[in-house]
Amino acid sequence: MILLGQVQGRDNNFFLIRILAAFTVLFAHSHSLATTEPYYDFLTPLGFKTGAIAVHIFFFTSGFFITGSLVSRDNIIDFAWARFMRIFPALWLMLLVTVVFIGLFITTLPAGEFFSSQMTHEFVRRCATLVNGIRYQLPGAFETNPYPIAVNGSLWTMPIEWRMYEYLAGAWMLFVLKPSWRPAAFRIGFPLATLALMAIAFATFNLHDLRNDGQIGIAEFFAGSSLYVWRDRIALSRGRLALMFGALCLAALNRQAFFIVYLMVLGPMTLSLAYLFGGFIRKFNRLGDYSYGVYIYAFPVQQSLAALIPGISVNRMNVYASLITLTLAVISWHLVEKPALDRKFIAAAATQRLFDFCRAGLTDLRRRIVA
Repeated sequence: MILLGQVQGRDNNFFLIRILAAFTVLFAHSHSLATTEPYYDFLTPLGFKTGAIAVHIFFFTSGFFITGSLVSRDNIIDFAWARFMRIFPALWLMLLVTVVFIGLFITTLPAGEFFSSQMTHEFVRRCATLVNGIRYQLPGAFETNPYPIAVNGSLWTMPIEWRMYEYLAGAWMLFVLKPSWRPAAFRIGFPLATLALMAIAFATFNLHDLRNDGQIGIAEFFAGSSLYVWRDRIALSRGRLALMFGALCLAALNRQAFFIVYLMVLGPMTLSLAYLFGGFIRKFNRLGDYSYGVYIYAFPVQQSLAALIPGISVNRMNVYASLITLTLAVISWHLVEKPALDRKFIAAAATQRLFDFCRAGLTDLRRRIVA
């Protein structure tokens, strides 16, 4: 199976992969948010955790699809509005729900003092714009939790994600005067960037025996970009998937070897799982893409449960947080995310008309000045 013939449309398993990744992050966080004990899983001896791998998968799939969005649209305005509508409307709703709920039911401060606090305003401003990083703390919230203070730790990835969109748009604009050079530049530049970023991530891990999930995430984002622009040469098969899995298992005998193999095969294995297996599981696509909602709501829901039910067990938190978070994610998708995405073309067309009007006005003004 050649990847080129599979990337159009949604007849794949990415909705399922992403929501499984989002719930993996939720389950991984439950232990740290419900207890003060260190969290270990079967990947800990290798320097990894399942939650981190789920985040890396998010970065890879984002790089793959966002690059596809830019290349297929061939229009920076359409691309910008598509990215804006996918990220910010749902993010703003989550912030509204989070601040109001915490402000009324969780904070130890009077509601008026909470909502008027500079810390609250800073939290909303930073998290709503993703400019200059985000803020994790709200006044009087979660101060006595097992994992104190942090309101939404999952948001650390959002400024990085948005910055990747800006880098892609910048790479696109570099060739605005020579668009014919763009495909070759991307096919060379993205793989080189991927290898360099993976080398940096490995050097950090090798020197300090500590992975940097931000570095790995950026490397996997560009790995997704690379595989998209080389999609006409990427062959997928179950045999190759088995070989990659076998190589990963064999590399588990050594931490450094596992790290290198992991960086190289995460993307191809994700694509294989997305496109090689069909049948009944493809019916999941009839549902909405709830993964983003699960990802951005899970952490504040879990922190709220820890505050409202002191001593809650990890298993109870997993169950309660999953039900509440999925409900919020479904509401977010149908109330905000899907309607916003349906309007991205309207917003892009309006922006294009505005640019055309301004351009025509400047041309007319120049003509009058010359005359």
